This record gives sequence, C-alpha cells and structure tokens, in this order.
Amino acid sequence: MPVAPLIVHTALLARLAAAYPFSVGETLRYDAKLGYFPVGEATVSVTRMAKERGAQSFVFTMAGQGGPPGWRVRYDMTSWVGTGRFNSLRFHRRLEQGGKIDEHGYVIVPDSARYREEGVPGDWAAPADPLDELAFLYYLRAAPLEVGRTYSLPRYFKTGYNPIEVSVVGRESIAMPGGATTPCLALRVTARGTTMRVWLTDDTRRLPAQLEIPLPFGSVTLTLVSSTSPGNSRSPSG
Repeated sequence: MPVAPLIVHTALLARLAAAYPFSVGETLRYDAKLGYFPVGEATVSVTRMAKERGAQSFVFTMAGQGGPPGWRVRYDMTSWVGTGRFNSLRFHRRLEQGGKIDEHGYVIVPDSARYREEGVPGDWAAPADPLDELAFLYYLRAAPLEVGRTYSLPRYFKTGYNPIEVSVVGRESIAMPGGATTPCLALRVTARGTTMRVWLTDDTRRLPAQLEIPLPFGSVTLTLVSSTSPGNSRSPSG
C-alpha cells in the first residue's frame, strides 16, 4: 500500500541517524550484461571524506564503460553528500560517447532549497532534502525498507522528477558468478515513468547486488562480482 510521504520521510531520516552500512574504502565492482551478452563493467566506491562548503561529507564515485557495438559509452559520476542530514551538496556527471562529451556540474544548497549548474547563469528550486542519483542509491542502503511497502520520496534535486516511488516488492535470491546465491530485497524505483530495478542484500551491509537499468538500447543488468571494504576483501557470497 502507498505510504504517506511525510510519515515515510520522517522515519527514514530517523533511521539515518544510526551508523551507515558503508564506510570510506568500500569498493563494489560490477559486470554489465545486455541480455546474456557482456557489454562492460562498472565500479562504485565510497572514495573519501571531504569538507564541502564547511560540511563533513562522503565522496561517492561511480565509473563505468561499455555498451553494444555502435553505442560504446564511458561515464563518471561524483557525489558530495553531507554526513549529518545526508543531503547532496555537489554533483558531477560526465558522459562520453562517440567522441562527444556531455558534462555537467551542480552545486546544491539544501538550506536555501536551490541548486545551480556550473557555468550556467541563474539557479533553480530544489527540495528541502535533495539527493542526486548516486546519493539516492546509498540513501536506500540506509533506509528502513519493509517488504510490501511503497515509499514516495520527493527528494531528487531536480524537482521535475519527483516524487521518486520506491516499491519493496519482495525477497529474491540473486544468482552470482560461481553459482552462489544471495538473499536480497527486490525494489522497483520509478521516476517520471521510468523504472529501475534494484536488489539489496538482506543483511546489515545492504550491498546493491544487482541493478537493472533501462537505456535507449535496452535494459542493462549490473551484477556485483566483488566487494572490498576496509580490512576486508571478499566476493558477494563470502
């Protein structure tokens, strides 16, 4: 059943006051497939801590490359997220395809509910607790998700994509390379008519074990093949 956005938002913020299920040094590596065909790889990391406009912040990064012949791409994202309220403070996205580069940087100011794009005059309205797309993935890892519930989250920093609807559709075991399986929470994340599927391990780390991302040439599946955290290196089934 749908849940009132205000109630859900309050509950999620309360949960985020507890310890995060990730820490600096965590690196997740993925293989990408289009159907049964390998098409690339990706890495997602909690790279470091930094001061962003005076606020202690996580720096999250995602980098990947691949795609089918004729549509090869390389992409990079970096997200600066305050550790207190877990709001996005800055976001950078770079996409390279066919020799063309599409690059954007954003400065996000939660206190004034505004954001601006670097090099572009003016600013725009943002929600009071904004998140970019990479920060949103880490936010879900820390949120108290319950099977059968749908959460309406008006938190994407570009308000035209809100609300983000997150449905916890059930528990599923995800097959991993080598034949192992991992129990996961299965999520559907929908924004402006586009749905992405996410499987988070049903444990304290809430690792994104698999992601199914709709792209112009079809849905690409990212499957976790290794995870490294401070003092620990293991496969997802380890």
